[in-house]
Amino acid sequence: MVWTIVPEMAHLDARLRAIAPMGYSLVIHVRSLTPEHYVSTYPERWVEIYTERQYAMFDPVNLWARTHSGRIRWSEVPVEKLSPAGTLIMDHAREYGLNYGCGVSRSRIEEYGTLSCLFCAREDRELTDGELDEVEGIFKQLLASIEAARPLSEMERAILSDLANGLPYKEVAHRQGVSTETIKKRLERIRNLLGARNSVQAVAIATKRGLILNQPASGPE
Repeated sequence: MVWTIVPEMAHLDARLRAIAPMGYSLVIHVRSLTPEHYVSTYPERWVEIYTERQYAMFDPVNLWARTHSGRIRWSEVPVEKLSPAGTLIMDHAREYGLNYGCGVSRSRIEEYGTLSCLFCAREDRELTDGELDEVEGIFKQLLASIEAARPLSEMERAILSDLANGLPYKEVAHRQGVSTETIKKRLERIRNLLGARNSVQAVAIATKRGLILNQPASGPE
């Protein structure tokens, strides 16, 4: 999907492979551990193990990314403080040549429940400051291209999120500060953009694609 959305993806992929010979992992707009876009060039067996053992829950670099926006070398991550299993995961990664690396993250979990990050790995040495600059620049370029191509605005995703959580049109309209008729018109546009027959299907499509996060209400406000 990223390859069709980002026109310059072939060039960016080539640059990332040059900087990170052991592979890179790009995840965009992760919600409930489900990314809207995912690319990985890590060793295939490592990806299988990482997925099967659910390392993402305890990976210290991933844990750092969830709570930070910025960049960091793997060697700078406080492994022992973030997860008791962190050292074991990092040691296991080294068996596949993932000795050195960096992470670039944009955490918007508190605002929108989303996380986007790019991880890169080398076997031979630490990444230079110049390489970190380039990885961070590529990450920002990818995010900008993908978000520019997204079919739904933040407001439209908020409407679908409210519907997913069981709110009636009247309450959704109140939250948006508009009339119920305006919400219905916006939903018509949303259905057309997603190719949905009705609002229920629009919510289902948006949830499956990771565009919204279905969060149960915590109680009366």
